[in-house]
Amino acid sequence: MDHQQPLEEDTIMEIKETEMLSPAGGDSKTTFRTAHFLKPIANSVHEITYNHFNLNPSSLSSGFEPKEGSFKIRFNGWLYPYTTKWVRWVDQLKPKYEPVWKKAGIFEPIMSTKSHIMKNQDLVYGVVEKWCSETNTFVFPFAEATITLEDVMVLGGYSLYGYPVFTSLEDQEMRDVEQKLIIARQQKAIDSRTPSTSMWMDIFINKGSEIEHEAFIATWLSIFVFPHKYCVVKSCLFPIAILLARGNPIALAPAVLASLYNDLSLFKKQIVDLKKCSDKSPLVLDVNLQSPFYLVQVWVWERFKNLQPQPNLINNGDHVLLRWHKVKPLNIKNVRLELDSAIDDFIWRPYVRYADKCRVFYPNDEILIPHKEDLMDKQMHSFVICLRVSELVGFESIEQYLPHRVAMQFGLDQDVPGYVSRFNATNAIAWKNYSRPFSDSDKSLYFPSRFFEADVTSRYANWWKKSVSRPQGFIKNVVPQQRSGPSSSECRPHSKVPLKFPLPKLVSCTVTIGKSCSDDSKTSKGDNIVSDDVPSNFFPKHLKTTPSESSVQDGLKAGDNIDAGAPSSLPPKQNILTPLMSSENFKHELEDVEFKEGNESNEARLSNDRSCESGTQEESYSDLCEAIAAELEERVSRLERVHRELKMARLGLI
Repeated sequence: MDHQQPLEEDTIMEIKETEMLSPAGGDSKTTFRTAHFLKPIANSVHEITYNHFNLNPSSLSSGFEPKEGSFKIRFNGWLYPYTTKWVRWVDQLKPKYEPVWKKAGIFEPIMSTKSHIMKNQDLVYGVVEKWCSETNTFVFPFAEATITLEDVMVLGGYSLYGYPVFTSLEDQEMRDVEQKLIIARQQKAIDSRTPSTSMWMDIFINKGSEIEHEAFIATWLSIFVFPHKYCVVKSCLFPIAILLARGNPIALAPAVLASLYNDLSLFKKQIVDLKKCSDKSPLVLDVNLQSPFYLVQVWVWERFKNLQPQPNLINNGDHVLLRWHKVKPLNIKNVRLELDSAIDDFIWRPYVRYADKCRVFYPNDEILIPHKEDLMDKQMHSFVICLRVSELVGFESIEQYLPHRVAMQFGLDQDVPGYVSRFNATNAIAWKNYSRPFSDSDKSLYFPSRFFEADVTSRYANWWKKSVSRPQGFIKNVVPQQRSGPSSSECRPHSKVPLKFPLPKLVSCTVTIGKSCSDDSKTSKGDNIVSDDVPSNFFPKHLKTTPSESSVQDGLKAGDNIDAGAPSSLPPKQNILTPLMSSENFKHELEDVEFKEGNESNEARLSNDRSCESGTQEESYSDLCEAIAAELEERVSRLERVHRELKMARLGLI
């Protein structure tokens, strides 16, 4: 059921004084200070969407690996110099149309198509394992994180502003141009086969066509932005290509982010399906990713220091993506381990290091600006749009954007995220939600310093701890393992690590569709079904990749209904992020989380947490767990003190 009722207050931020903790946990002490949060914030147990993620104890000991040839991954939108023909076409049109491209907000995305991002498939596969389609976030042991509008704007260069992607043409002259493009596409068809992008380019390059510019923009959109699996020019993109060719901006950033979210969910679902079907049938799963999926890998490179190869140096004015042009990926033996142990290697705000190149508002000092349109420039306005929950309208799906779950990625403090209603009944309703004016209730807007390191509330720390490590899950049946430190930990999903931010208990957040492997294997999103889960060591040794570079065919049967867009095999997202437990069980799961800040000391709360856990653990190893916990926390505390001293020394504070 769609919820169309607006929130009582559509404000972006909340400011309050409360106890804060470092997200790194360890021996950090609470600090009572003024904190800035993204709304909505959960104010009661009933408002919290309980976080069930995709991991289950029965699959953790499985030695499952897919058979060779059982997995085909088609990265149709991967960024590489498509052909010499395309690069030559870009260079030919740039002198004439560069001002138009800049006006439409597509100059940087077009020029970035001359770059080459070298693919690291294991890295991409590993991070997709962490995806949860219920929240559109990656779930790591230390926190949630995700690709945001800020990432798509900075890394992809796409615009937050303009017409929606489903805009139709009203002007007769533009409709005439659209008809000419359709006729050109039909005339080049051979034997009822739709022409490929290569054949399409041959129609216009050096031919002096009056519609060459519109054809160029349509080609760019069809190959690099909203790619088709058979690499053909999609006529559904003609209207926005015509608008862009006249300097009219299109809000490509929300549409691109929606396509990335949709592909991440599809990819994750196929991983789950392959696990379920591996022993039952020789099923070959084909993953067709129809988004600029290279942005996922670049996002990981920007944020995980332990997975980051040496980037290129770039000059002022260069697009940020050039940092990774032809950079050779690292040879990583265990991607999952590196992701799980990255609590000290995760960079919450990578772009502030080169803010002058990002053209995003990252002030040196925190500022509070009265919320008036005439006082905010475009950079400030763009940053605020990235902070606000909204609906993302794409060509194939409408996705929910929830930045309040990852506030630290914007330099803001993190509290327990609240529930957000959906506004996705139609494209028009969703777009109205995305483009809604800012609320008058936001009398001033806070912009954090680029040097500020955000914290989490005490109740968030408790909520995260209780949400992801309750003994009802896999934690009660596992053997504890030691870890040497936060940066080199054996931080495996089946290890009990009794730190402040334990490893998540993940249960299924995907849905099985299409042909099932058995009658009882059908599940719905959020069901706690063992067969839906991905085993902890599920890393294919032989993933058969069918990259766009080598798999693009020059033709396609016209009967494949290309103009309708490639339909996703994933059903529409649920309209409500429904809690997955009864209210009674819900309260039991969160019994130690305080949703009204009191004067109880942090030490007392942590002591209460430990006593609650010890009372529910298996007696056979509870003492051992406590001994290991004490030793590990002491080691971690020493490392964190050294880390803080080194950081302060680098900043010249000591």
